[in-house]
Amino acid sequence: MLHGFSSTPRQFRELSAYLSEKGFNILAPIIAGHGTTPEDFMKSTSKDWTKSAMDAYLELKKISEKIIIIGNSFGSDLGLWLAKELNNEPLGIVTIGAPIFLRFHKLIKIRYFTYGRFRKYYKKPARLYKTDYTDMVDEVSYPILPVKSIKELIDFLEKETKSNLPKVKIPILIASATVDPVIHPNSVKYIFKNVGSSSKEVFWFDSIRHNIMGMGCDGLFCKIYDFIKKLNNS
Repeated sequence: MLHGFSSTPRQFRELSAYLSEKGFNILAPIIAGHGTTPEDFMKSTSKDWTKSAMDAYLELKKISEKIIIIGNSFGSDLGLWLAKELNNEPLGIVTIGAPIFLRFHKLIKIRYFTYGRFRKYYKKPARLYKTDYTDMVDEVSYPILPVKSIKELIDFLEKETKSNLPKVKIPILIASATVDPVIHPNSVKYIFKNVGSSSKEVFWFDSIRHNIMGMGCDGLFCKIYDFIKKLNNS
């Protein structure tokens, strides 16, 4: 289970418990630069993030013959990278709120190429972020993002995810909230159209949040379990 950009594996607390009770081995690593401070995040690069994902996969492979990747938000992009990098060795992949296009994608890029180059950090809007990351009561995520890291994210989406989607051949479940405040819904359409998988499915779950913690995800968890069962029995 690969968590999202600037977040932590706590995103998977409920889903990991649900699937663990079904008898599956679960590994939810923390991606390099995450879970500490925005200053540490700024020091990490996309190469560090992909290394974290690969290291976790190889660690899980020691005890699990069949592996299914579940990514949340940017963790989905890391999962797609893994599938491509491993020549489609994983049994399948679930993407949840996978970004190809962010809401206000062009505006974000414009901001970076203007005043963003002269600022170290971007403060998340209150409507998207309501708790302090040191509190860790609700969402575990940095309240501010290094501009450098945002650039790394955008570059990864455009140069890695989009260009390599046709190389991903494993079965895929593309899940998304009905109203995601962070990811543009065209991301779902783009992945479905361009991924190389012959077995692919879109699932919209009832939620107005970007993360999968809390309300609105019961149907999603069942759908993921059904997807895994079908793969395991095929």
